[in-house]
Formats: sequence, C-alpha cells, structure tokens
Amino acid sequence: MADFCGIEDIEAFLQVEITEAAQIASAQRAITEATAAIRNYCQQVLERVEDDVITLDCRGGTRIYLPELPVVEVSEVIEDGELLVEGTDYQLGQFGILHRLGGARWSAGVQNVEITYTHGYDVYDGLPDEIEGVCTRAAARAYQAGLRAAEMEGVPGVASKQLGDYAVSYTPEMGGGAGEGVMGASASRMMLLSEKDVLNKYRYTRP
Repeated sequence: MADFCGIEDIEAFLQVEITEAAQIASAQRAITEATAAIRNYCQQVLERVEDDVITLDCRGGTRIYLPELPVVEVSEVIEDGELLVEGTDYQLGQFGILHRLGGARWSAGVQNVEITYTHGYDVYDGLPDEIEGVCTRAAARAYQAGLRAAEMEGVPGVASKQLGDYAVSYTPEMGGGAGEGVMGASASRMMLLSEKDVLNKYRYTRP
C-alpha cells in the first residue's frame, strides 16, 4: 500500500534536507507508521482499491452500508446466489449506501450478500490535502523524536549534558500523556487530538 506523504513533504515541513541513508530510513519508517496510524484511526484503507470483493451479513431492510469510503463504483451485487441488476434491483446512493429498489428489501442472512466495488482515494492524485497534512506532521514528529533519541544516545528523558565534570539532567517527556509513566522518544504521540479532529470526517462509524 502507498504512504500518505513522502520524505520531501517532511523536508518541506521541517525546512531541512534528509540525505544520509540512516536519516532516509528513519523518515520512511516514520511515514509508514503515520500512514498506518491514520488508517487504524479512520478504520479505512483510504487508498484506492479496485474491484474489492466483500461478503456481508445482511439484517434486511432497504439499505446496505458499504464499509469502505468513498465508494467509486459498485460493479456487481449477488444476493443469495442471484445476480442483481443495477438500476432495477439496487442503486448506489450517497455515503456508500446501497439502496434496494422496486419495493423489495435486502434478504436477511449470514454472509448472503456478495458485493464487488471500487473504493478509496487515488493517493497520488486525489488524496485530500488534510490527510496528507496530518500524515506529514505526525511523521515529522516521529522523525524528530528519533533524531533526538540518537543525539542523546538512546537514553530516555535526557534534557541536557555537560562535558566538564560530566553532568546530565533528566526530564519526563510529556508526549505519552499525564499519568502514563513513560519517558523518552517512544512517548511521543503519533497523532494529536487536533489531528484526530481533522480525520473524524473520514472515520468509519458503523450504523
């Protein structure tokens, strides 16, 4: 799967150049982790998936809510082994809702409706700017946390060091949240609450 931002986005955001092999690897890992965190929070793949085949339990009624958004196209619907006809038996509406037509209702059952559909954004051309922005900021924080840990030789919570008559001071990292009892770069939040607020519109809420 594709990531939601690139190393060049981190460079532009932090106004730095990432050129050394270790820095590039660290930045790429931060991007991959930030992308996964966004997918996990939204409970969505978000990236374009062509002709995805799913089988659903159906509780009846006139609507089926498809689990991955946005829905680009529904190419095939099979209910209880019978191929349905678009425009006659069903129609795709807004927000990934599949409507049963002609006064009929979806048949209630377990794993009885098979749907083939295309969903998600084209990451390279159609990904919303705000998703890319959240990924960039989250990845930049993780990348910076790694640099700081490397500078402090991996010792958590180091605030400062002194060479003459060697001295070191420690401070708790607040990234893990009050009461979590953690220190160091690993305590950094992957996503801030404000960033989750941005992502809430893309988060799947099961009806």
